[in-house]
Amino acid sequence: MNVLVTGAGLVGCNVARSLKEGGHEPVLYDIAPRESYIQTVAGVVALERGDIRDLSALVDTLQRHKIETVVHTAYLIGAALADRPYTGVRTNVDGAMAVMEAARLSGVRRFLFASTQGVYNYDIASRPIQEDLAFSEADHFYIASKVACERLLRGFAAAYKLEFAILRFAQIYGRGHYAAGDLAGPVMHEVLTEAIADRPVRIDPGVLSDNDYVYAKDVAQGVVLACEKPLKHRVYNLGSGRITGPAELAEAIRKVAPGVPVAVLSESKMDFRWNHTNPLDITRARTDLGYEPQYDIEKGVADSVSELSVK
Repeated sequence: MNVLVTGAGLVGCNVARSLKEGGHEPVLYDIAPRESYIQTVAGVVALERGDIRDLSALVDTLQRHKIETVVHTAYLIGAALADRPYTGVRTNVDGAMAVMEAARLSGVRRFLFASTQGVYNYDIASRPIQEDLAFSEADHFYIASKVACERLLRGFAAAYKLEFAILRFAQIYGRGHYAAGDLAGPVMHEVLTEAIADRPVRIDPGVLSDNDYVYAKDVAQGVVLACEKPLKHRVYNLGSGRITGPAELAEAIRKVAPGVPVAVLSESKMDFRWNHTNPLDITRARTDLGYEPQYDIEKGVADSVSELSVK
């Protein structure tokens, strides 16, 4: 299967790697690809440079590579979005629409949109979060643009009979460059880098709070399965299916960096705390796609440290 993956970041490169390992032909599409990072994570893969809002470039790429499935992960988040919200929201929403229109014009069979657990209304959650939970009411550019894309793309796919699914990720971690933004991901990256350097690790309990942490390789496995398997639903959660707290994270770091002092701060330096105290329910992905996370926090931290140690 020939698969276009937009965004050559943490998710995109891990998906490309998993696609290659599964015998597929991935093509990465990014406006400013970091080739050394791509090489380290995904190895040698086809790479196209382009803006996700450039419809003609997208159509040309899809047709030249005979793309059958699109995985759209390219997105702005965090400061990259908040500092210039008008431009950022247009990039996110117009970009998603351009990628889907290009897919339609090029006869692509299937379109997968990378979304987030952040769209859910955690204030009303009382159990593991299923895909039908109401949307968040938070006033947040990133969440608002994700919700907008979900609504628009669903309507577009229905109108043109395109196979389509939304993949809502839990908090992803792993070796990334985080050029498009994020908060917890880069902080996790930073504390693991400190551990590798034998420097004291201080875990901020506001940013690295109780959360459903899912390793990038598990997310990639789920995305590849969504490329391959029949899509019986329009939305799938991809997470670890469990909550990990700062103390458990600290213990996982101690096991891979014995002798390094690891402590959880008594309060957040950023005066911030996620409210993600319910795990994603991954039953639907398990049942329909055969998704099964392979990395608990201990294995994920150990593998992250191993990858971060590679220059």
